[in-house]
Amino acid sequence: MKKVIQYMHNNLYLEFFCVMIFILSFCFEPVDIMFKGYVNILTSPSLLLTDYVYIGGLGATLFNVSTILAFNLIMLKLLKIKMSGPVYSGIIMIAGFSFFGKNIINTLPIYLGIWLYSIFKKTPFKNFILAILFSTGLSPLVSYTIFGLDISMFLSIPLGIVVGIIVGFIIPAYSSHTIVFHEGYNLYNTGFALGIISAIFFAFFTFFGVKVVPNELYDNNDSWIFSVLLGSMSVLFIFLALIGDLDCLKKYVKLMKTPGRLVSDYLKDFGVETVMLNFGILGFILFLLVLILNIPLNGILFGSILAILGCAAFGLHLRNACYIWIGAILQIVLKLALRGDFNIEIHRDINMLVAFIFASGLAPIAGKYGIIYGIIGGFLHMVLTPLMIGLQGGFDLYNNGLAAGFEASMLAVCAEKVFYKRRNKNDQKSKDM
Repeated sequence: MKKVIQYMHNNLYLEFFCVMIFILSFCFEPVDIMFKGYVNILTSPSLLLTDYVYIGGLGATLFNVSTILAFNLIMLKLLKIKMSGPVYSGIIMIAGFSFFGKNIINTLPIYLGIWLYSIFKKTPFKNFILAILFSTGLSPLVSYTIFGLDISMFLSIPLGIVVGIIVGFIIPAYSSHTIVFHEGYNLYNTGFALGIISAIFFAFFTFFGVKVVPNELYDNNDSWIFSVLLGSMSVLFIFLALIGDLDCLKKYVKLMKTPGRLVSDYLKDFGVETVMLNFGILGFILFLLVLILNIPLNGILFGSILAILGCAAFGLHLRNACYIWIGAILQIVLKLALRGDFNIEIHRDINMLVAFIFASGLAPIAGKYGIIYGIIGGFLHMVLTPLMIGLQGGFDLYNNGLAAGFEASMLAVCAEKVFYKRRNKNDQKSKDM
């Protein structure tokens, strides 16, 4: 029993979370209705932004999350992968996006492509675990090819599988290259790589006369359930962290002094309890923000929040995220001021809320270069992100990672050439004196 508890502890209770989500999935609708909803999810084109709660219901959505999560946890076990900060982040991100875009059908072809790449490179499949976990941001491309095109299923199914395999084959090499572009200052690096690939596929679809229209399908009827889940999950993680190790508070202070630049591994550097505390604090801050602004949660917003909380083990913390979010809030206020109407209900703009949550991908910029660059980064993210979906067509679930890649690259170059160059000159003057 002690070994089981220790295993769950080392894996930050992911198995427990998976089982609880699975049990909850049977609590909201009759089983037959839930499975019908699940079929609707599996056969949905799944383009951004498609809330699976809207498509199949809350029970079916939770069942989808639990099955995807279980599949990946079993895969980690079979591959004998030890839990680390990046791996944990990948697993939680998969769970988050399973609320709006990922399912078992649109995931497997991409995994198959990565497996074939590992054979081609004569490298163990497990060596590509991070590419595997972050690869399924392009899952909607597979679903849309199978279920969104107006062609026979005898053609669309093999075509969708081939498209998924091609994507999976490309991702491991390409994502490792794109990190050079932004120098590790975009937490959602794979989203940047996938966005470029998505843009190419979108261009081909457009060339062949296929009209791809991104969605805005969401359901706010279960907002209170998501609010309870977010609040209770955050408080539970804080509680477990504190009873597990009181010294995690001191470690958390040290964690917040890190810039968060890729590749960070907070599990290795600070331990399980500190990561759980970081997870819980970030989640609780966002929970309070939801309550104060009276924002109704849906599958898209809850999934987005859950996805970024995984980065609590991978470079994200309150200190480097808050400056980014301040910049994002300033953009929202300025946008409303330019419209001349502050009475607009912000929760009606789902794209803006998602962009605000994922602006945290630029947290390493704030962590490295400070508050000014952090605020500028958050502001830029809110301006540029809406344009990115038009570039990649809604196939890339990590649309914000695409935007953050460009923003991080520009800000890092400006900071290095201006801020650090000036500081080095001042240092040289001091030495000369």
